[in-house]
This record gives sequence, C-alpha cells and structure tokens, in this order.
Amino acid sequence: MDTEGPEADTPLERELDLLMRRQGLQVPTAYKAGVLAGYEDLRRMTAHLRQPRDAESEPANVFQLDALLRGR
Repeated sequence: MDTEGPEADTPLERELDLLMRRQGLQVPTAYKAGVLAGYEDLRRMTAHLRQPRDAESEPANVFQLDALLRGR
C-alpha cells in the first residue's frame, strides 16, 4: 500500500485509499499494511453480518431485565 490512487496494487487497496482520502485521513507508510489487513477483515465480517437469519440464529440467552429485577 505504498502507492495511492490508480497506482495502488489491489482493488481493496484502492478502495481503502479512496475512503481515507474522502475523510482527510493519512496513514503513515509503516502502518498501511496493517490498516489494509484490518480493513480486509472488517469487510469480511460485515459481509457475514449482513446475511439473512432465521429465528434459530438468535441467541439462546435472551432475558428480560424486569424479570431479573423483580423482588428487589
């Protein structure tokens, strides 16, 4: 990720460079590889979270706060 703009190596790198420029952020060259790796992981996680889910996918430990506080 030593280059920016059209000279960037990968589409993901170009996307991150664009987002960083839009926000006016500059990442030191020494940190760019780590930031890119974190961004790649974040993209993968958000894609996983944006999947349709059934009722079975909901956590089994749902509780009501009122029931826990009853009698106090």
